[in-house]
Amino acid sequence: KEAVKWYRISADQGDADAQYNLGLMYDNGAGVPQDYKEAVKWYRMSADQGQAEAQTNLGFMYANGTGVPQDYKEAAKWYRMSADQGEALAQYNLGLMYTNGAGVPQDYKEAVKWYRMSADQGDADAQYSLGLMYHNGEGVLQDYKEAYAWLGVAKANGYENAEENLSFLMKEMTKEQIADAMSLATEIQNRIEANKKD
Repeated sequence: KEAVKWYRISADQGDADAQYNLGLMYDNGAGVPQDYKEAVKWYRMSADQGQAEAQTNLGFMYANGTGVPQDYKEAAKWYRMSADQGEALAQYNLGLMYTNGAGVPQDYKEAVKWYRMSADQGDADAQYSLGLMYHNGEGVLQDYKEAYAWLGVAKANGYENAEENLSFLMKEMTKEQIADAMSLATEIQNRIEANKKD
């Protein structure tokens, strides 16, 4: 409640981060009764000022019809604004929109582009999705080595469902290909860790 009080004072003065935080409080019902419409109101104020996380959350609200009527085009618009600022979750969500043709034309190459940006920042969901794209040859040439590497990285970063796909791939690959894929996974993981330090 005290947090809400101070966020509101700052938000009322136009501070984008405070508006985003106040939106979060309403979204989660923390210190205030849960109110998705009120959350949307504050996210929008913050998002209109270019706050990337608010743009991501506003996209999520539109994608799910939470506090606003469901509108995939509007969701994609806000995800793109945030994704263009480098927000990994927005990049992943935009990749999903392109995979499913929700709010944007279905375009696997575009999906791969956004998944890769997010995956390179360490997002396990994006790493898993990128692995699937390589496995299925969607938006990229089918490549089991790349698929295995990205799925392995996703698993290492906590994506539990990757194990089943890895088991399937192992049956399709030679021992040498698996060894190469494991080396590639290590390279990818090291690159991601190095990027986080920069």
